[in-house]
Amino acid sequence: MLDAAVSRSTVTRDDLAHAIYARIPGLSRADAKSLLDCALAEMLSALTIGEDVSLRGFGTFRIRSKNARPGRNPRTGAAALVSSRRVVVFKAAPHLKSAVAASGASPVAGDSP
Repeated sequence: MLDAAVSRSTVTRDDLAHAIYARIPGLSRADAKSLLDCALAEMLSALTIGEDVSLRGFGTFRIRSKNARPGRNPRTGAAALVSSRRVVVFKAAPHLKSAVAASGASPVAGDSP
């Protein structure tokens, strides 16, 4: 499916659009890209208004609010206030977790176990 991306550690938007194009006969490359862009835009729209995006068998994207907290400037060590913010979190579905575990893929450098 994403053979071109196998040698890299990141699958790009273009890789996904090409995979859609390759799997759906009669779909043009431009239509595949538009389809992907539309799906991502809908996900973004839902998240920005606070809705969860749940993809059965894949996982759930959700907005989480983080409170302000004390922190430190890593360069100077000076105390600084980290402001409150909203962040996107992802929770993988059990099917995705088991598929990744069964794949035997080695972790990307820098990832914690």
